Amino acid sequence: MNLTFRKATIDDLFEIQTLYKNVVAHMQSSGIDQWDEVYPTKDDFIQDIARGEMTLCLSDGKVAAAFTVNTCADEEYFHNDWQYPDAKWCVVHRLCVSPHLQHSGIATQVMEYVEKTALSEGFEAIHLDTFSGNPKALALYHKLGFADVGEAYWRKGRFIIMEKKL
Repeated sequence: MNLTFRKATIDDLFEIQTLYKNVVAHMQSSGIDQWDEVYPTKDDFIQDIARGEMTLCLSDGKVAAAFTVNTCADEEYFHNDWQYPDAKWCVVHRLCVSPHLQHSGIATQVMEYVEKTALSEGFEAIHLDTFSGNPKALALYHKLGFADVGEAYWRKGRFIIMEKKL
């Protein structure tokens, strides 16, 4: 599968919204109540795009995945047992893969791209969180070498905070 990556633009907004809508429906039908109509929203996407922080992963020219990387973290991130507290870090937010392309290795390739890009930008660690009720995401991040460093409780319940040294 030939994947390419590029920054999202406002012209991609409809396709991004459609991707996330399909992902939310797929997660909910699989019993994963992580996202809904409250989060993530069109405004989240517009802000990510405006700041140049959202990236699209394309497969054969079509959006296969989307994600945001920045240095923004909720207050709960600052109360964890970080393994590398002095490392320069970035955070992965809202990673999703089209339901039609899941189980094809795209998420792994996306995270490899994130790591390579983060290293080239001088980051030393990646932080992220994932819903405790999302076993596929937890398994992916653990397989990729992320370590659990804490937890946070948000509107949908318990989230696992993770870290990986680059």
